[in-house]
Amino acid sequence: MAGVTHRLEAHVLGEGDWIGATEICRLCWLDLGAVMELAELGVVAPRATPPGEWQIPATALPRLRVIGRLMRDLGVNVSGAALALELLEARRQLERRIRALELLVSDH
Repeated sequence: MAGVTHRLEAHVLGEGDWIGATEICRLCWLDLGAVMELAELGVVAPRATPPGEWQIPATALPRLRVIGRLMRDLGVNVSGAALALELLEARRQLERRIRALELLVSDH
């Protein structure tokens, strides 16, 4: 019996990487209209090409996945999901600041 070998390649996405809008839609459970609205709201900054050919920074992928889940799982609209994301990010930032202050206080 002959074995089949599959070779997988991976690329870690970073600051200089871009993902096509269609792929973003597939990965984040969003439609192009939602991505366009998110661009209007300033959540993502696509490269200036026609919307169907937009390139989105790869660093936006985690944020867009959260928005996609909010919309799909909770039925939140685009504006509501963008606001919820902003509040979640603000909360995380405040928690980081609290931890940093706690470390400063505990060192003294």
